[in-house]
Amino acid sequence: MTENNTRTHHLVRRFRVTQRFLARPFVLLISIAAALPGCATQDTVVVESANQDTRVRIIVIHHTSEDFQGSLDILTKDSSNPVSSHYLIPEPGDTSYEDKDLKLYSLVPEDARAWHAGLSYWDGKTALNDMSVGIELVNQTYCRRSEQPIPPEQADREPDRICFFPDFAESQLNILTDLLAGILARHPEIKPTDIVGHSDIAPQRKIDPGPRFPWQRLYRMGYGAWYDDDTVFKYWEQFRQDMPPVLTLQTALKAYGYGIELSGEHDIQSRNVVRAFQMHFLPWRVSSEFNDETAAILYALLEKYHPERLALLP
Repeated sequence: MTENNTRTHHLVRRFRVTQRFLARPFVLLISIAAALPGCATQDTVVVESANQDTRVRIIVIHHTSEDFQGSLDILTKDSSNPVSSHYLIPEPGDTSYEDKDLKLYSLVPEDARAWHAGLSYWDGKTALNDMSVGIELVNQTYCRRSEQPIPPEQADREPDRICFFPDFAESQLNILTDLLAGILARHPEIKPTDIVGHSDIAPQRKIDPGPRFPWQRLYRMGYGAWYDDDTVFKYWEQFRQDMPPVLTLQTALKAYGYGIELSGEHDIQSRNVVRAFQMHFLPWRVSSEFNDETAAILYALLEKYHPERLALLP
């Protein structure tokens, strides 16, 4: 290789090395800049569409049979049978609750799905966890099963039980009504008839929030459904003379929203639905039996909230 060629070769090599060296910091700076927030963003134009609504359609009210700490653990920690709710309201006098004043506990964001409803049905809808807000109130209800043997001919029947329902505290209800006001403001599509209890959506399994829960008081404050007394009296006078058949009453319960099989028989599943209805709207007379007062209240509710469905009853 001549002297000139050698010189040219070394110059080219030095130029390439310099190129590589200068390129490295540039690449590094580009990488860092891409990682920094706001340094490489894409402009977003927000145009709010009118064609939308909230996913939340139902509010389900529960009570817990555990104390506050036990309820909080069940609703927030991993377990073999995980459950949760959006909100938990403690109970005064609970030794497991350490704060002086009751506070609202938010456990699951409202736009997320809490696992509180289980196998359930309301007004033609299933998979209610997908469309509901669950509220738990600590209220240490408990039941005791009869120890008497079941007759052989009724071997498939569960043992009878008696349940004890304490009152809900005023401080709990104050928190609840404030919470309901906020939920309805955020989700105005919720109808009065879609503020229900766990027993309303799962009458074969659940009895909460029980007959002591003050549904009528909530209605007077603007939350939930209730009947008009004069309308009840009108139907009561009619049904004292001529009660609708069981199949018609089952159809009426289904028209209001309850999940019930139209068997035409006042069987166990029918009795459980009637019990749930009475705990909600007739708590002073929970018998699980169809009677003129229960039928009158059911028809009065349909006339007020679903008159088009009432017109279709046989």
